[in-house]
Amino acid sequence: RLIRPSDEPTTARVAFDWSGIHCEAITRRVEIRKQKWEIKRRELELIAARNLMLPRIDAVGRYRWLGLGDELINQNDVAFNQEGSSAFGVLTSGQFQEWQLGLQASIPIGFRRELSTVRHHELLMARDRAILQDLELEISHQLGNSIRDIDLGYGLTQTNFNRRVAAEAEVVAVNAQYEYQQITLDLLLDAQRR
Repeated sequence: RLIRPSDEPTTARVAFDWSGIHCEAITRRVEIRKQKWEIKRRELELIAARNLMLPRIDAVGRYRWLGLGDELINQNDVAFNQEGSSAFGVLTSGQFQEWQLGLQASIPIGFRRELSTVRHHELLMARDRAILQDLELEISHQLGNSIRDIDLGYGLTQTNFNRRVAAEAEVVAVNAQYEYQQITLDLLLDAQRR
């Protein structure tokens, strides 16, 4: 038993613009976007590694209270310069405070570690870019295969449609010959089966 839709199928050929669908495929594929973000991360790591080769100048500051005395904790309230003074008592009194402001400069000599770090990040970025190119090439191949499959399917659909139209015409012709008893029943059944 043959089951088919009652309305006739559309026979229009669907044609895609290669540059449009290729651009769309490259833009929308998740693995491509993930790899592009990975490359962006590697670029930022490379910038950070190159920044380590620059001289470093830091502004520093310090403010603190000091607790000076002969003992750490003492119940007697004795001044600092006398014997038996308490460091905790001097600290809470706020007698000794100090502050400091300054600049610290550091310049690496030889740059061995910094240059090896930069080279390492350059190699990682080159590897990730090669992975991205391979992914884009693989997507292009998959897209080409899909278009080829669509064309092949359209050709098969056309062939099957023409075969069906020819079979219907044969059934009409064989049925007319059978009504005039020019052919036998088995040829009519064979045409209907086809």
